Amino acid sequence: MVLSLGADVLPEYKLQTPRINKFTILHYSPFKAVWDWLILLLVIYTAIFTPYSAAFLLNDIEEQKRRACGYSCNPLNVVDLIVDIMFIIDILINFRTTYVNQNEEVVSDPAKIAIHYFKGWFLIDMVAAIPFDLLIFGSGSDETTTLIGLLKTARLLRLVRVARKLDRYSEYGAAVLMLLMCIFALIAHWLACIWYAIGNVERPYLIHKISWLDALGDQIKKPYNYSDPSSGPSIKDKYVTALYFTFSSLTSVGFGNVSPNTNSEKIFSICVMLIGCKYQGQQ
Repeated sequence: MVLSLGADVLPEYKLQTPRINKFTILHYSPFKAVWDWLILLLVIYTAIFTPYSAAFLLNDIEEQKRRACGYSCNPLNVVDLIVDIMFIIDILINFRTTYVNQNEEVVSDPAKIAIHYFKGWFLIDMVAAIPFDLLIFGSGSDETTTLIGLLKTARLLRLVRVARKLDRYSEYGAAVLMLLMCIFALIAHWLACIWYAIGNVERPYLIHKISWLDALGDQIKKPYNYSDPSSGPSIKDKYVTALYFTFSSLTSVGFGNVSPNTNSEKIFSICVMLIGCKYQGQQ
């Protein structure tokens, strides 16, 4: 038996044999359970790679060359397209999946299912399934590329739905501990992407090159050469350093080897420490 992610699965439903259309899917069926876990994995992938792509890859020189080459030159874009297709298929499946009403009855009427889905998660699922990647190629404008890359973060709306489904496991101590660790790591990842984006946007406009990116370049002997856009630390160096900074700030164990220097960086660091204090206070 496959463990379902549905929040309304009760054993007595499985004892019923409702008369349903052959194209209607029972919400407690093995197929729906497997499909929910597959969508969960895709949402986790989206939660990790969408902010990373928007922050680190959007304006990367190598990434721009791949976009100029064509859509299929970048494997990540192909994967993103597959994810978008799977999300669209998930919308179609939800239009044909039964649900449990307030009277604890399994509703299998297609019209009622559609109305229930429209009133519920349809809007969030629809926004998360828009294939923004297809709009990037051929646009040619850096501003349009940046805007669409940021719009891709709308996929993260699906995390709200996943969070409600995972809430049913709150009674298991080990599951809660693992879930809290994953949430903490995911928040640190998101903040690392924002931390890099602040430094990357602000650095070209600084009269005195004091941003954390400039400090990192000098520290690892990969300084920025403003006549060479490809100079400076690698993406791996920048991401690992940004993640190290957010983890150390969230846990309040920073050693000062990566520190904010500009006002924007300091304000963001204050916000990160406040988030860390709130998270630790809830434990």
